[in-house]
Amino acid sequence: MKNTPNKQKTENKPLIKALAALIAALMLFCAACARGNGGDSTPAPSVTDEPAPEASPAPAQGGKLRMAMPENLQVGNESYDPLIVNTEEALQLYSLVFEPLIAIDETNALVPCLAINWSVSPNAANAWVVNLREGVRWHSGDTLTADDVIYTWELLQSLGSESYYSKSLSSILGMTRIDATTLLVTMSSPGILELYSLNFPIVKRNGAVFCGTGAYRVLSYSEDRISMAANPNWWDRTAYITELEFLARDSNETALASYSAGQLDLVPTALLAAGKYGDAGVTVVRDYMTQGMETLLFNHRRSLTMNSDFRRAVAHSINRTRIIANVYMNRARSCDVPVPPDSWLYNGSSQQIDFNPTLADQYFAKAGLRAGEDELLYHGTEPVMLTLLVSATSENTTRSDAASAIAAQLAARGITVEIVTAAHSYGQQESEFLTALRQMNWDIALVGFNLSRSNELSPYLSTNGANNFGAYPGELFTADLRDARSAPDEESLRARFYDIQTRFLEELPFLVLYFRLNSLVARASLKGVSAIREPALLRNIKNWYLKEQ
Repeated sequence: MKNTPNKQKTENKPLIKALAALIAALMLFCAACARGNGGDSTPAPSVTDEPAPEASPAPAQGGKLRMAMPENLQVGNESYDPLIVNTEEALQLYSLVFEPLIAIDETNALVPCLAINWSVSPNAANAWVVNLREGVRWHSGDTLTADDVIYTWELLQSLGSESYYSKSLSSILGMTRIDATTLLVTMSSPGILELYSLNFPIVKRNGAVFCGTGAYRVLSYSEDRISMAANPNWWDRTAYITELEFLARDSNETALASYSAGQLDLVPTALLAAGKYGDAGVTVVRDYMTQGMETLLFNHRRSLTMNSDFRRAVAHSINRTRIIANVYMNRARSCDVPVPPDSWLYNGSSQQIDFNPTLADQYFAKAGLRAGEDELLYHGTEPVMLTLLVSATSENTTRSDAASAIAAQLAARGITVEIVTAAHSYGQQESEFLTALRQMNWDIALVGFNLSRSNELSPYLSTNGANNFGAYPGELFTADLRDARSAPDEESLRARFYDIQTRFLEELPFLVLYFRLNSLVARASLKGVSAIREPALLRNIKNWYLKEQ
C-alpha cells in the first residue's frame, strides 16, 4: 500500500462530514505508514540484521541457552587452561569465564576490561602504566591483584610457542608490580599496537579449574557437558541469560543437526548454505565478519606479474561480486585493502578497484600486451599464459571453485590460465600447497590469510615478511610500517594506516578480493544479539536475552 491518503470529496457537504472525511484520511495514512514502512521503496531485510524492534517490556533475566561444546576441548589440555586453546570455539567458551587486561571490540579497537586505563610511562616510550579495575573479584570471592596478572604472564612464558597467545612473548619484555592495582608493562618497542598483546586471559594464582572473573561461572564440567550460571558479582552488569549449557557434539554438521532437532539454541557455522536454516519467527541467521582475507598474490620475480599496470589490469578483470554470489553464496564482503571493512582502521573513502573490462584492456596495453586476431593477449610473440596455484581439500572446494571463476574471467580478457591445485588443511604448518607456494613456480596464487586482531601488516608488505610469498620488494612501505608500529595513540595510528591503504591501492603488491563471512544460526526467541564478530563472538553476551514466542 502506498503512503498516500485516499482523496475524499468535501464539496457541497456539511462541515462535520468534511472533518470526518479528513480524520478518516489521516487515519488511513497512518495505517499505511505503519504497515508499509516506506511503501514500495522499502528495501528487503538482510539476514544479518536483528529483526525490527517490537513493543515489549525491557529485557528480563532468566532462561537457558544451549550451545555446542568446542570439539576436542580437553585434547592436550586436561586442566582446561584458557591459555592453551586450539580452536576459536574454545577461545569463545573461555572468554565467558576468563577476561584479559584489554579487550578488543567488534571494530578491532582496544577497549578496557580488567584494565580500566593505561598510559605511556614518563620514563620510557616503550613502557606502559596499566591501572587495574578496582574491586574485581574472582569466582572464588578473592580480589584480583597485579600479582595475578604477573603470575599469568609467567605461565604464558613457560608455555612458549604452544600457546595461542605466544605472540605476546615477542611483544612483552616484562611486567613489574607498582602496587596492588597498578602494573608497569615494558614492551619490545613503543607504540599502541603493542597493547594488543595484552589480550590474553588472566588466571588466578593457585586458582581452581575454571576460576575466572568473567560474566559466567562454571557450575559443573565433564567431557559431555559444561554448565554455567551468570556471575552475580561480576564487575559489569549481570548478564540477562542466567544459564548456559555446552553439550558435546563431534562436528559442526552434528551441531546443526542437533539445532534442527531442538537440542541446541545457537550454532556458529562457516557453512555457505547456512541461509537455508532461516525460518521467520523460528530461526534467525545472522552473518558476521571474520578476519579471513582472500587474496590473489602476484609473483614479483616474473616480468609480467611484477608490472604494476599488469596487476591493475588483472584487478579490473575480476568480477568479485559475481564470485561472491555464485561461489560464496554471498558469505563474503568485497574489499580492496588488507584491512577488514568493519575495522576502525579501514579507510572507506579510499579509491575503489571495480570490475571494469574497458579499463582492464587499457592497462593491459600499458603493460605492453596486444590483442591478436585469435582474441588472445600477446606479450611480444607469445600468448600470455599464467599458472594459478590454489589450495584444496576433499572437504572444501570453495577456493578451487573461486580459482576456476577467476580463470574464466581472465580468459574473457584473452589470458589463458592453468590451474595447479595442491593439498592443504587448515592449521597445517607444512603442506604440499605451502611447499609449492614457497617454491614460486607460479604466476598468481589464490591464498587465504587470517589477519591478526591488531591488523599488523608487516608480515604482508615488508620485504622479508613471513607472509610475503610473492617476494614483493617492500621498500615503499618501510617508513609507513615503521611509523604505524611506533604510533603512540589511536589518532596517529589511524593516520598511518590510511597512508598505507592509499599506497597499497597505488602499488597493488597483491590483490585483496574479499573477507569471509560466517553465520550464526539461532532461535528467533534470542534477542539483543548485535555487534557479533569473529573471533570474540560472545563478547556482548551480557546484552542477549530470551523472549518467549
